[in-house]
Amino acid sequence: MRTIRLCAIIALGLALGYLVSEAAGKRAPCCEKAAKQGRTCDHACCIEAAKQGKNCEKCGGKN
Repeated sequence: MRTIRLCAIIALGLALGYLVSEAAGKRAPCCEKAAKQGRTCDHACCIEAAKQGKNCEKCGGKN
């Protein structure tokens, strides 16, 4: 019983860690597209967010 509980806690921790890492630092689709083309996004909101060291949440990015 103790082993099952330990395995469940470990699995839950791994799943939670995956979800947090997946959501953190996700760039907006427009910024991803520009990066693939070798340039930076030219949206005013994305430029302002980049100056603050963040991803543009208005365009769908996550910090």
